[in-house]
Amino acid sequence: MPWKPKKPCARPGCGRLTDGRFCDAHAAEDRQRHDRARQDAQPWRGWYKVKSWLDIRAWRLSVEPLCRMCSEHGLTVAATVVDHVKPHRGDRALFFNRENTQSLCKPCHDGPKQAAERAAARAGQPVPGRSARGVGGV
Repeated sequence: MPWKPKKPCARPGCGRLTDGRFCDAHAAEDRQRHDRARQDAQPWRGWYKVKSWLDIRAWRLSVEPLCRMCSEHGLTVAATVVDHVKPHRGDRALFFNRENTQSLCKPCHDGPKQAAERAAARAGQPVPGRSARGVGGV
C-alpha cells in the first residue's frame, strides 16, 4: 500500500500532524461532541440504560434465547440483541412494550433487519418486522 503523508489536525489552532481527521488529543473531544449531539437529537437513546428496559431485555433473552430470524431458517444461533419488531421512533409506549421485542443475533440485527428498516423509512413505506435475506450474516 502506498505511503500517505500526515495532515494537520482539523481542530483550529492545532498544528499536530495526524493520519485521521483529528490528532489523538482532539479525537476524543470530537467523539464526545458527536455523542452529545446525537443524544440531543434522539433523547430516547437513553431509554436503553433504564432498569425497565434492561428487565425487558433480560426477559426476552430468557424466553427466546435463539435468534428468531436464524431459527426461521433452521439455524441454531444464540441471540445477543433484543430488537423492536415495530420500530418505536421515540414512542415510549411502543419502546417499553415487551410484546414488541424479538431476540436476534447481531449479524441479523445489524444487517438485513436494519437495512430493511432504513429502506422502508426512505421510501415512506411501513417498516417490516424482519427480513428473510441474509440470515445469520451469511
